[in-house]
Amino acid sequence: MSKKIVLAIDDDKVQLDLFQSTLGSKYDVRVVDCASSALRYLNEDKADIILLDIGMPNISGFEFLHDIRKIISYMDVPIIIISINADYEYQIEAKKYGAFDVLAKPVRSDALINTIEDALAAGEQK
Repeated sequence: MSKKIVLAIDDDKVQLDLFQSTLGSKYDVRVVDCASSALRYLNEDKADIILLDIGMPNISGFEFLHDIRKIISYMDVPIIIISINADYEYQIEAKKYGAFDVLAKPVRSDALINTIEDALAAGEQK
């Protein structure tokens, strides 16, 4: 059985390295450093779940989230926001844009893996 593909989008290389080391044994982790690179990746390849930083240059994570939900093949792909800002209002805004959940940086490995598992399970039930 092939590993699920996790696309991690963050402009912080340290964070991307953390995603690789934390998730690499369980998932096929692909990393990009900006939303425009992520859109290019998704036009050519697929992802089963997306980890998304909101505070990025050029295209913000919210803009990316809004844009990707217009693509039919990605309307239901779970997206988990990983952000320094995770207060209640921010979570409401993220979910309004179609995020599955919001996790605060620095994210604990067990919380990240559990949220990914929950999102993938929810996606399979649709």
